[in-house]
Amino acid sequence: MQVEGFEFPDELYYYPEEHVWVKIEGDIVTVGVTSLGQYMAGKIFQVTTKNKGEKVTSKSVIFTLESAKWIGKFRLPIEGEIVDINEEVIKNPTLINEKPYEAWIVKIKGNIRREKLLPASEAVKIFENDVKRVIR
Repeated sequence: MQVEGFEFPDELYYYPEEHVWVKIEGDIVTVGVTSLGQYMAGKIFQVTTKNKGEKVTSKSVIFTLESAKWIGKFRLPIEGEIVDINEEVIKNPTLINEKPYEAWIVKIKGNIRREKLLPASEAVKIFENDVKRVIR
């Protein structure tokens, strides 16, 4: 699905509060930032994450993005353990700006509260309001 040129792939789930996309494969959850989220952040120059093996809860800051105009701390409705970190994104954070749906940030093994996630068809309704606000 698209909203004003911002893409939201149908096969992903979204946590609109954080402008995060989530791919669920069994008990592994891959997390990244939406095309709208990276646009709103501006050019991202630093990504920091929890370490591989660290436990996370819904209160944990799982990763942080920094741009010239913003620092974002990302929490998700998930309990589990960081099992992988995208080292390419850590070394070259602008990959998130260039290819937000390929530039995943972390993979977490655990339980995500699916009722907090939205499929693309529902998430775009929320994202449409954000796009109107951002593109004025």
